[in-house]
Amino acid sequence: MNFTADTVARVAAETQIQARMKPSYVARLPVTKPEALNVAKAVPVAPATLSVQAKAPEPVVAPPVPKFTHKVAVDAARVRSGPKKGSPHVFTLKNGSWVTVSENVKGWMHVKDEQGREGWVHSSLLRESTPPPQAAGTLAQAQ
Repeated sequence: MNFTADTVARVAAETQIQARMKPSYVARLPVTKPEALNVAKAVPVAPATLSVQAKAPEPVVAPPVPKFTHKVAVDAARVRSGPKKGSPHVFTLKNGSWVTVSENVKGWMHVKDEQGREGWVHSSLLRESTPPPQAAGTLAQAQ
């Protein structure tokens, strides 16, 4: 009997392999060209359309306007770290500076200025006053 390669291949393909048998041949896969592996060229890509819902802008909340209660009545007022003349000097307030007084201890006032700095000033250096609404808004914007 003459067997050709095609006949052997056909018989091998049709023959069922038993669990104990090991194949005596190696299957070869077809060679693929590199161009065929380029998925970006093979798959058409359409630009995506995104539907973005317009989000309402967050409301702008203005910082609370400080309630200034006193004004510096002298050319320069030394602000101290404590309610005593011997307490260390922290900073100086100029004439016309607005401050908020939160406490009074034996004539010494605990103040907070326009920049948020705090300390103690003797009450004789301050004058009770309320800034006009326009000035209060200007002071808040300056911060």
